[in-house]
Amino acid sequence: MSRITAADILKVVPITRKTLWLWQKKYRFFPDPQKEGHPGGKGIVGYYPAWVEERCKQVYALQKKGYTIAMIQEILEKEKKDKSTRKVLVVDDEVKFCDLLKKIFQKNNFLVETAYDGWEAGKKAAEFQPTIMILDITLPGINGLQVCKNLRADPKTENIKIISISGDLRYSEAEVLEAGANSFFTKPVNFEILLSLCNDFVTLPESQT
Repeated sequence: MSRITAADILKVVPITRKTLWLWQKKYRFFPDPQKEGHPGGKGIVGYYPAWVEERCKQVYALQKKGYTIAMIQEILEKEKKDKSTRKVLVVDDEVKFCDLLKKIFQKNNFLVETAYDGWEAGKKAAEFQPTIMILDITLPGINGLQVCKNLRADPKTENIKIISISGDLRYSEAEVLEAGANSFFTKPVNFEILLSLCNDFVTLPESQT
């Protein structure tokens, strides 16, 4: 189920409609519902994203523990901030490799997007604003070296941590790092070490990254 109604939420979270309204309108714990005509033609129905149910359960549980609204807001803001730093863009023209990395990172609480060529990599880097980019050097069209240089030249993307990957012996580590990458892996990739490095990138203080 991709969306739910207020009635669906109230079946599983013991709150009133007024409380739900306050959480939505006053405290902005989740967005306003999208209003549509009732399927049976009986008035208007408001639909929330499905994740709103879990948010309501979370807020209710915190209130039961004695947390104030201000404290809950602080917790949710921290969660949002923490989540926003765990964004990875995987760039490789091998679709299966991209899909594999995506699954690994998602299982470790990263938000993941993929791209399959250098042009798409630059476009998604600007839109998605990842903290980390896993970048294959041997891409069709714009290769990874040029992608690195382009990212470093743009203020919007210059701080992305670039982990370059290559199975092509023509590219040396020194050449790749000089182009702007933060680190270099050869294929086949050791996924445990790669994941560990990514976790380091998102947990180190800014002064050390």
